[in-house]
Amino acid sequence: MLAGGLGAGALIALPDLSFAGSRASTSPPLSKIAPAGQRYALLYGMQPQPSSGGMIAPAVTPTSKAASLPQATPVAVQLATAPVLSPDQSSVALITVDPVSGGSAVTLTLVNSATAAIEKQGTVTVSGVPAGTNIIATPVFAAGTSTIAVVLGITEPTGQQSAVKKGTGVHFQATTWQSHHELAYFDTSTGAFTGPFDLKNGPALALHTAAANSSDLFLWTTAEPQIDGAKGTSAPLPKVSAFPLGSGTARLSVHAPAPWPAHEPVVTLASGDVARFVNGRAVQVASARTGEVSQTTISALSARPAKPSSVTMTTRPDGTLLLVKPGIGRAVIADPSASFNVKAQVDFPVPAIPAGGLVHKAVLSASDETLYVLGPANTGGLAAYDVATGKMTASYSSGSTSYTGLSLLPSGNLLAVTGNNPRLAYFSPTLEPLGTANSTLQIAAVF
Repeated sequence: MLAGGLGAGALIALPDLSFAGSRASTSPPLSKIAPAGQRYALLYGMQPQPSSGGMIAPAVTPTSKAASLPQATPVAVQLATAPVLSPDQSSVALITVDPVSGGSAVTLTLVNSATAAIEKQGTVTVSGVPAGTNIIATPVFAAGTSTIAVVLGITEPTGQQSAVKKGTGVHFQATTWQSHHELAYFDTSTGAFTGPFDLKNGPALALHTAAANSSDLFLWTTAEPQIDGAKGTSAPLPKVSAFPLGSGTARLSVHAPAPWPAHEPVVTLASGDVARFVNGRAVQVASARTGEVSQTTISALSARPAKPSSVTMTTRPDGTLLLVKPGIGRAVIADPSASFNVKAQVDFPVPAIPAGGLVHKAVLSASDETLYVLGPANTGGLAAYDVATGKMTASYSSGSTSYTGLSLLPSGNLLAVTGNNPRLAYFSPTLEPLGTANSTLQIAAVF
């Protein structure tokens, strides 16, 4: 489907299963619309050995609850960044970066998340960058608009010199790098790009965090630390800037509290303000009007985990937020309109793998009444909790399998992922096993 890019990744499509075991059926060609009630689960991950070419291949649904799904052929896609799901969950944005004469071509492809078919595709060229330039590209959907902003963290080699490793006499080539950011905008209705616009903010750190509301892109960046002979190395504060959609000129730019941006969880609130989840315990909110940042620590999440933990923050239909910190075994629902007051809290045993693999270790049911989590380290499996009472309502364990992540499928079923084959396991809302599937990917995300 796509080729090129600086990071080797792949996307494959597997059918979402119905609530009960189904009769054997062959999935339709990807150029056709999926049958009523059927859609695909799109899996993103890394392949053991990168390849090019290939196609999306759907798998066959299981003939019974105990049957296994045949392994699907992955799309050989060398992606420059992880895919991003649209706010309405209708499409997934993919980015590839390819060297071209005099620069790099950045291609954005929209894939329909129901049919796994390509909807739109467009390319913008970053000109004048030398060979060996690294581009971190982040697509950002602006809900309620036809615009996808693409933030480009561009790191160029600016010089090379010979150096000697101290005490060894070993000579090597040392390369100097410098980063800046550019913006481009993709129109999903026409498939056309505008930009890129050079923000001229170098030298900067390449990592960034971004989110958008219906009028502005909010971008967190940090100036590159500078060495002062008298004072040592500086530690600059990040800045958050608001760019009107389609523009490369910020309408405001203000200093923001630490930490430095690094693609941490960030969401757009119902008010239009933008919130980012930092240090696993605090939410910083950038005002849509002024950009000024306020910070609220959520005391229920203040405990420090014994080992690294993947933290997540997602919005709910009523405007509240689900924040999960699996390293301490806790999920909370907080209300941004009421100073992030915790409306509900669910405690669960710390899973065997609270970090790595799929970032989501807990997900809410479509009704928001049930929280599904990875099972405890000693038994593995999965567990379900009533959000209102915090009590466990169901559990599943094979006694040997610890899952690395969990995803809620549109059908209401669950897809759990492990590090080894069979890598995929389907479950009903009552945690009844529905089937398994192998995959060549080390899966990092499910859409």
